[in-house]
Amino acid sequence: MRTQSMLVGGLAILLGAVFAMPIMGQEKKAEEKQAEEKKAEKAKAEKVAGDIGLLDTEKNYMIVVTKDGKLVTLDYTTKTKVTELKETPVKMTDIGLGSSAVVEYAVKGEKNVLTKIEFTPAKGE
Repeated sequence: MRTQSMLVGGLAILLGAVFAMPIMGQEKKAEEKQAEEKKAEKAKAEKVAGDIGLLDTEKNYMIVVTKDGKLVTLDYTTKTKVTELKETPVKMTDIGLGSSAVVEYAVKGEKNVLTKIEFTPAKGE
């Protein structure tokens, strides 16, 4: 009788492990998928060149007007690297409207997030 109960207990443990393995495999796949999505968010930076058409330092976004007249809206953070072309670090508030700029940005979700901007001040600044 004791041998029979040990055998049943062993089978129960074995069955539990068999059913748990696919679930654990699915969890690993979900974790791998999340890691791939994070890598996709850090996608290759894109560049756009044009003039600064709008700079909203309260809402942290700007609009770049390309030579073709295309408007590109970009969000920025405190981590955005800002450099005036004479290679001195400056702040977003130092960029004036009409400045000529080359910007790098990454697409995150539905937003274009500015990662780097190099600009030449507008004439008269």
